[in-house]
Amino acid sequence: MKLATMRRVDYWVGIPLCFLLTVVVRLLGHAGGRRAGGAPRKILFIELSEMGSTIIASAMIRRVQERYREAEHCFCIFQKNAASLRLLGLFREANIFTLRDDSLAHLAADVWRFMRFCRCERIDTVIDLELFSRISSLLSLLSGATTRVGFHNYRAEGLYRGEHLTHRVHYNPYHHMSQNFLALVEALEAPIEIPTPKRVIPPQPPPVRVAVDPEAFAYVRAELRRCYPITAQHRVIVVNHDAGSLLAIRSWPLERYIVLIQRLLANDPQRVVVLMGIAEAAESARAITRRVGDPRCVDFVGRTRTLTDVLQLFHQSDLLITNDSGPAHFATLTPIKSITLYGPETPVLYGTLGEHNVDLFAGLACSPCLSALNHRHSPCTDNKCLQAIGVEQVLEEAERLLAIPSPRATLPAAAEA
Repeated sequence: MKLATMRRVDYWVGIPLCFLLTVVVRLLGHAGGRRAGGAPRKILFIELSEMGSTIIASAMIRRVQERYREAEHCFCIFQKNAASLRLLGLFREANIFTLRDDSLAHLAADVWRFMRFCRCERIDTVIDLELFSRISSLLSLLSGATTRVGFHNYRAEGLYRGEHLTHRVHYNPYHHMSQNFLALVEALEAPIEIPTPKRVIPPQPPPVRVAVDPEAFAYVRAELRRCYPITAQHRVIVVNHDAGSLLAIRSWPLERYIVLIQRLLANDPQRVVVLMGIAEAAESARAITRRVGDPRCVDFVGRTRTLTDVLQLFHQSDLLITNDSGPAHFATLTPIKSITLYGPETPVLYGTLGEHNVDLFAGLACSPCLSALNHRHSPCTDNKCLQAIGVEQVLEEAERLLAIPSPRATLPAAAEA
């Protein structure tokens, strides 16, 4: 389904259903609460729509798994985003439940399967990571879990998604999302307070690192060499230039990328720029390579087979320059340095976690205009917040990061052969 369709369904169908199911739960006396029998035994995480958020949530997930080692841990996510979860290696495949969102019929069928899955697994605790999504709220209730943790709007107007949460966590837009996610965990054992939890949650460390995959690493290296004869002496700069059509407002102007790439290549003859992206970025990638007019500017769009290939590309590169999107957070799973361009959303909430990751943000009065409060539906058609970030600013940070030695991964000659 298109993003606009999903928003309409979430609003016009989600709100009445959340209200009706909340009433039913209260009438039946199934409001739930803290388990009298002790720690959770079957925990389900729900995070459907944001691949980058799954990476940010990894510290919280590890905390839950360490705190409740004897429990079984499951995860529910949209099928199209499940690859980002599998990268982390935190869940058994049998414990990952996927929902299709390509049509209402498929979604309805998978919700029915979800209910059966939860009852077969005897889920007793749900941790809803979504920010005010009605579908995740409904899923947490339909799971049958007696303990339901999620973000709650308390007395603020709008964003209604039922009153059935047993642990209502205050969403803090002034804290990084990794801290907000940790608040969900702390609420499980915090005393009953309003709002919850009343405790300090420090900034979280970077996500776990994903190791080199020899097969995928060798495949990516071979594909790179088909595009340009890259050697160990080359400095590889990956550019993710296209934010996609769903949230095109996140894209830095194409002209800026062209000038930036020209300057980067002119400053060092040993540099190679690799353009990455999904299939719809192919046209813009061709436009960039044509305008740059240098064989060291390589169109690599469509050459990665999976997210594993993307991570292996990062493993053998020196720097990533990207719009605010999933690759910015995937990069934190590898040693690559990165520059992420923010505007419609803020790095205060979604900044990358890592030592050599730079988040650029102009801080216009209207920015951020995409948030949980408007379900990432901005009225803006002219992203001056990103246009305010100049080529010189990005180039200066890029040169500074490239001057830092890169711990690029290598493979034994036998593996590359």
